[in-house]
Amino acid sequence: MRLPFTPSAVHPGFYMILAMGSFTAGDTMTKLMAGEVPVGQIILIRGLVATTIITLICAQQGVIAYAPHLVRRTILGRSLSDMLGTIFFITALMHMPIANLTAVMQAVPLLVIAFAAVFLGETVGLRRTLAIVVGLLGVLLIVKPSPQSFTFYDGLSLGLIVAVAMRDIITRRLTIDVPTMIVVLGNAVIVTLSGLALYPFETWITPSPRHLLLLLCGGLFLTLGYVCMVLTIRMGDIAQTAIYRYSVVLFALLSGAFVFHEFPDRWALIGIALIVASGIYAMLRERKMARDQP
Repeated sequence: MRLPFTPSAVHPGFYMILAMGSFTAGDTMTKLMAGEVPVGQIILIRGLVATTIITLICAQQGVIAYAPHLVRRTILGRSLSDMLGTIFFITALMHMPIANLTAVMQAVPLLVIAFAAVFLGETVGLRRTLAIVVGLLGVLLIVKPSPQSFTFYDGLSLGLIVAVAMRDIITRRLTIDVPTMIVVLGNAVIVTLSGLALYPFETWITPSPRHLLLLLCGGLFLTLGYVCMVLTIRMGDIAQTAIYRYSVVLFALLSGAFVFHEFPDRWALIGIALIVASGIYAMLRERKMARDQP
């Protein structure tokens, strides 16, 4: 049966929104196992599902021959950064409201701008600097770094955005001779193996049918998110669709409210608004600067 449309006939923003919804759905499946299945076991089983599907996609695209490139320093460094981010994210997700953690993640693009200035020598003007400051203020309103309310998991959320920002900085150094799906495959393999590395530090269980169903669905949603991100990148300028990335905050708010009965407090909502507003402003400013360049 043929699809009534081709991928190129759909606006790339649709794939970005679908990717964000898929990632949130996968995170929701993961959080439903909080306190029941160890983090490493979740990462391993969910990763095996995703890795298997991504490998089949790579084989179908005929890019498996590029697999030796996975040991390149840049690809390996990117995968290791994402591995650390995944461990931080899932551990924090088990103990933090999903909307709060997802909103903190949206500060990553702002941190990437700051890191690009420090590590890549890029120029960051006053306006984008102010956007970074406002966004990080929003992060502080969410995690509330006071001795009374700040937890170990809030600290993990801060480490998470640093790890993911470093991953994105390394991504900028990737050469175009390696297919995107091979980079995704390397990422999936390293993250999956990190779950196995946590085995000596956890007490693994025999998953119930419910756990296996949640893990399978989580892996499928994770893979769908990866594929939709690749479609978005291949269909056009990623900057044109970046604004749709913030739909993930809405999906996370809906998941938190209707699945987990979590409602961010007033300060957290203000922080979420500051992060999203400053991120969108910085993104639009960056696009304008790119257009103005000869």
